[in-house]
Amino acid sequence: MRVSERRKSHYAVRLTEFFAIRHGCILTFEARLPLGRGDEIGMDTQTIANHLLQQSVCMFKGRICHPEPRAIKQIIEWTRAAILPNYFDPEGGKHLSDTLDRLRGELAEQVHRATYQSCLSSGTAETNQRAWEMADVYIQNLPQLQSLVYEDITETVNGDPAATGCDEVILTYPGIFALLVYRAANVLYRHGVPLLPRMMTEYAHRVTGVDLHPGATIGRSIMIDHGTGIVVGETAVVGNHVKIYQGVTLGALYFPKDEEGAYQRQVKRHPTVEDYVILYANCTVLGGETVIGHHSVIGSNAWVTQSVLPYSKVIYEAESVVRTRSALT
Repeated sequence: MRVSERRKSHYAVRLTEFFAIRHGCILTFEARLPLGRGDEIGMDTQTIANHLLQQSVCMFKGRICHPEPRAIKQIIEWTRAAILPNYFDPEGGKHLSDTLDRLRGELAEQVHRATYQSCLSSGTAETNQRAWEMADVYIQNLPQLQSLVYEDITETVNGDPAATGCDEVILTYPGIFALLVYRAANVLYRHGVPLLPRMMTEYAHRVTGVDLHPGATIGRSIMIDHGTGIVVGETAVVGNHVKIYQGVTLGALYFPKDEEGAYQRQVKRHPTVEDYVILYANCTVLGGETVIGHHSVIGSNAWVTQSVLPYSKVIYEAESVVRTRSALT
């Protein structure tokens, strides 16, 4: 068959054993879709639409409702405006109470969408009440979140010689934004709100390159410098006055399973980093039983899978060969 003839022919795309695993539910389906040249797609878009709808697989059984990404971004923007009104509130905080009212209403709506299984009805009185209660808890925690973010800003200004002051750190440092979003999401996570906290931190992840799981425990006065490629896992514990540079991973060494082979999700999988530790660029610390003792320094590119005593220094030693031009000729 010539190339031109092959291009004109239709191919069947077979999609088999598509697994959507959630809450022990495994879904499998098979479908065939006719595909052809680009100019043929418009011949029957309704047929294509019907195929797409029929093949649609819902990861959560019965769920057709979820928080809206647009609203997640808005919640983060209003939260940042509330915590740093002089920088991010258009009116400089003159109408901050109005911003808080809008934040409360939008958050209640998204919490409701995250916790209720269907958007076709308004839900039960309990789910509606729960959503408003969580919105109130979030708003009430804003003063405490503001204090934590201010401490992060101060630690960064004092700890980075390149920082010229608070303005530069607040407006340009990705680590401050990532920490702010994490601290806000962590409030919802600790109160059992599903999905929404992770969507918040993943938005910050996309924007900054810093991946802080909302379930992680992160202390006060944290400095994240540069930020790109940092990963802090769900069960990690980070103490106070910790400095974290780009590319650092606080990850799992292995994933424990139960007798039936399912992952044990409640087991501590990620390390503990005590107070006043410095984690330099691209170091990796793994394991739920690994503890980095206070006032320790983990050097760049170091690989740590066992505990380190306080006041330790871990250095990755690799031979570097430097050759002069005369040696190369």
